[in-house]
Amino acid sequence: MRRSGLSRRPRRLFSFPAALCILTGLYTSGPAFAAITPDGALDEPQWREALRCPDWRRTTPFARDQPRYSNELLLLSLPEGLAAAFVIDQPPVERRIKPRTPRDSEALIGDSVSLMIDFDATGQIGYEFSVGLGGGVRDGLITNQNTFDRDWDGEWSHAVRETDQQWIVELFVPWSTVSMRGSRSDMRTIGVYGSRYLYERNERYACPGISTDSGAFLSDFHRMQIAQHETNGSSLEVTPYATVIRDFLHDDSQLKVGADLVWKASPRMWLTATLNPDFGQVESDELVVDFSAIETVFTDKRPFFTENQGVFDLRTPASGQLIYTRRIGAAPDDLSAGSSDIDAAFKLTGDAGSLVYGAFIAQESEYASDRGRLFAAGRLALPLERARIGYLATYTDRPFLDRDALINALDFETTPSDALRLAAQVIRSDIGTAGMGVRFDSVALTPLRLGEIDTHGYQAWLEADINRSAPVSHALKALYIDRRFDMNDLGYMERNSLEQIEWESNRRVAGEGGSSFNGETQRLYTYWRRNSQGQRLQSRVQLSRDVQYTNAWRAYQEIRYVTSGVDDLISRGNGPVELDSRFGAYFDVVTPRFGDWQFTVGGYLFQQGVEDYSGWLQMVASWYPTEKLTLRLDVTPQLSNDWLLWQGQNLFGSYRAERLDFDFRLDWIPAAGHELRLKWQWIGVEADLRRAYRTDAGGRLIQTTDALAPFNVSNLGVQLRYRYQFAPQSELFLVYARGGYQFIEQDQRDLGGLFGDMGDLRDADQFLVKIRYRL
Repeated sequence: MRRSGLSRRPRRLFSFPAALCILTGLYTSGPAFAAITPDGALDEPQWREALRCPDWRRTTPFARDQPRYSNELLLLSLPEGLAAAFVIDQPPVERRIKPRTPRDSEALIGDSVSLMIDFDATGQIGYEFSVGLGGGVRDGLITNQNTFDRDWDGEWSHAVRETDQQWIVELFVPWSTVSMRGSRSDMRTIGVYGSRYLYERNERYACPGISTDSGAFLSDFHRMQIAQHETNGSSLEVTPYATVIRDFLHDDSQLKVGADLVWKASPRMWLTATLNPDFGQVESDELVVDFSAIETVFTDKRPFFTENQGVFDLRTPASGQLIYTRRIGAAPDDLSAGSSDIDAAFKLTGDAGSLVYGAFIAQESEYASDRGRLFAAGRLALPLERARIGYLATYTDRPFLDRDALINALDFETTPSDALRLAAQVIRSDIGTAGMGVRFDSVALTPLRLGEIDTHGYQAWLEADINRSAPVSHALKALYIDRRFDMNDLGYMERNSLEQIEWESNRRVAGEGGSSFNGETQRLYTYWRRNSQGQRLQSRVQLSRDVQYTNAWRAYQEIRYVTSGVDDLISRGNGPVELDSRFGAYFDVVTPRFGDWQFTVGGYLFQQGVEDYSGWLQMVASWYPTEKLTLRLDVTPQLSNDWLLWQGQNLFGSYRAERLDFDFRLDWIPAAGHELRLKWQWIGVEADLRRAYRTDAGGRLIQTTDALAPFNVSNLGVQLRYRYQFAPQSELFLVYARGGYQFIEQDQRDLGGLFGDMGDLRDADQFLVKIRYRL
């Protein structure tokens, strides 16, 4: 039986000093050192015994023909780790593009290589290690076959060396960096994918010749047998940190200390812990102004929530995540602060025989006083030869709301043939809350508790990927979510009460000899929707083509048709709104490099209101004055003739609005380990009332004479960050950040005035010094 919430005992599951002492006492041995030191020379005798990825194909465009130039990937299993080397042919007539890029940039600008490894060859979790010719690196995890998460930062080393005819990248990945299932065999089967990107021609060559957006990308990696090495003993990594924040707005300073700990008890078991973790002020989120009813998703850079997290990463159609780690440490339920401190969190991952397991628990600092929350999850997975069966459970306790949530999920995936992949999942949510009645206490005027309410709901989905690696491929998804299902306490979902069928077809065509285009991808995407009450939601048909030309230009075009139907989210529970059918069109053009410059121009014409059109134009200019310095300016003006916004209950306003998105980035990387980044974002909106509407009983919008005020929005975010990596997993950050948000009714300023006054925005103004050092 659940607690009533009227009487609660003090609770504190974790003690910072005790946990630190316990985990530190488990230390038995340090990490080993590599027998091969990456220098790009490949002069060690071991390389003569290396395995090679045998069959390289051109995959961008998806021609699957022979590469323009020779590429080699060599792999060598050593007692200390996995060594890899790329030998890339690129004669002097082919210009080499090699600006330096910050770590984990979404796009490595310039020529680059990528090594992706599935160390268990099960198609469940892959690791990415990418290196640019200019020295930029990117790493991350691959889950759900083709979902890339670049928040994971592993310890690995690399070197780049150039000759007149070639360039070589040498990598070394210690076994202690990655998680692998245990094995007593002398040999180990791994899945391998290697690729080389020729930036000047916008071509990618890969071994094997598969595409990263394939429905079974991970499962189709090339299988290799490598030597299995015994890694005896255990290792403990302790990474304490200290952060000093000077808040200029409130004229105070704050010191915060904590630690991340990783104990590898054996090759088959990892324990990770974080004590008083930093929420990640050194990584600013992208600026957003969004009046929709759907929550915006942000990534997570905190080491604990990226290390060995792949086993918990389960996604669903319609952008769902069963575990969305940004819930942990988010704003408290009483909304008294912008974020919550975390006392501690523990995570256990490993395998027992064929069974893979994982568990974690995290407690926020004021859980004992009912203001914080408790989060927990457990995962079991049984990988088979061409399939996987899994179970995931999550639990969240939110005492301030007298609410707890239990999620149970069963998942299944199989690739019975090279042409077909099937995946399915069934999820149940159980939510317990103290009932809040409509009657009020006559003295205190507070809601009376009428007893506890327990609700449960279900979600189920099925996906089929057909001809997944062929030039013509298809995907079918069927999704059902009932109106009581809710996994937003620890997970993320856009909505419940949904029945949806999706179909996608992709046709990839390679250019012929003498043709002006290099390749083209044609896509048909459509979905049909209705809610659990049988109301037909707006559905969509979308056609697009992405063309790559032989002169390195790229052009993308898209048209879409949205059917009539109801929007049952926009009113926030005050009834559906009927909307007519509508059209939209989008394009963008990306130029090749003109000397030190590159440009992108895009435009979008769409309907976001009752009848009229809106549109925006995007202009991006990137300047590379030196290989160490990159500047990028992105300006997007938008004009809305009919912008429908909810005002409360069944009242809506249609606005004529002008909006400007301004985004300036500067990245200076003067030497390895040093990064200086400036990110300056501003969004301004000027909106004037066009007319007011109310919905009738059937959801139709009826024009009214309600008086609604015009409004302006100004949102600013500026961050200047210096990062110095002075040792593996050890960094110094110096960060200045300032930002502010204003929503003002009856404001007489236009967009130009808002832009000129952005310096007056000051909701946050702070300087931060953070140091973390792995002992």
